[in-house]
Amino acid sequence: MYRYAAGFHAWKAAYPRQVEGVEDEPHILAVGDAFPTCRVAVLNGDADRDYLGLPKGTRWLQLSELSARFVLIQLYNTLCNDCVKETRLLSAFFKDVESDPVLAGQLKIIGLGVYDSNQAVVRFKKKHGVAYPLFSDKSGQIFDCLGQAELPLAYLVRAEGDGSWTIELIRRGYFEPDADFLDVLRSAVRQDDARQ
Repeated sequence: MYRYAAGFHAWKAAYPRQVEGVEDEPHILAVGDAFPTCRVAVLNGDADRDYLGLPKGTRWLQLSELSARFVLIQLYNTLCNDCVKETRLLSAFFKDVESDPVLAGQLKIIGLGVYDSNQAVVRFKKKHGVAYPLFSDKSGQIFDCLGQAELPLAYLVRAEGDGSWTIELIRRGYFEPDADFLDVLRSAVRQDDARQ
């Protein structure tokens, strides 16, 4: 059984045909698919803008505006225990990425609070000392576009150079970012270097 992050009533409103017993064929994005375009509010001001290389005063983030070649996007919910644990581990991992000679400047890490308000995301970041930028997907629209049913969830996406992003890796469910995962990320950057 999957947990719908917004609760039963939101699921019922979003999928009325399933309440009637009619299964819609979900489109689940996979490796090689384009990551959906999205726009989210910058919640942590200049710190997030500086890290992401956005101009001062920018109020919204669109992936197409990033100069990084790769972005690791963690989808979480502030009420999900596994999400909280994973976020803490990713905060420590963030420091490893930023100090890595292959990944620094090439890979950015962001988090997306699924069905979390802007205020809940800001409180969560402060409470847990999250080192990387967090954003809100309050309506779950981005999460729904991905066709996924569970959290936490992580995507590694690669810039195509034309504003679009391709999914390189998907981690479904809780995972612990470790030295092996750091090697996976390095390998993705090196493969991209070889393509260019």
